[in-house]
Amino acid sequence: MPKPGDLVVVEGTKVGGGRREGTLVGLTGSLMRVRWSDGVETYISPGAGAVRFLPGGGKARSTSTTTAKPKARAATAKKTSKAPAKGKKKKKK
Repeated sequence: MPKPGDLVVVEGTKVGGGRREGTLVGLTGSLMRVRWSDGVETYISPGAGAVRFLPGGGKARSTSTTTAKPKARAATAKKTSKAPAKGKKKKKK
């Protein structure tokens, strides 16, 4: 079972296709978060035999096996004007 910090190697699937290497940053269910050698982070869910893992190949930011979800931003109330929108008539009471 791969662990955060392991080296992830994905070989090209086409003739002349390049090899991609990165560091496993975290695991969430069947998804694996990988920081590639070019600095980009992506989530992958590899099929059987599609990826090789080499133990301790890199440094991971996260030491846990799960990643936390980002916190939702609090909704900010906007002040609305009491004047009707242009072209609309205000209802009389």
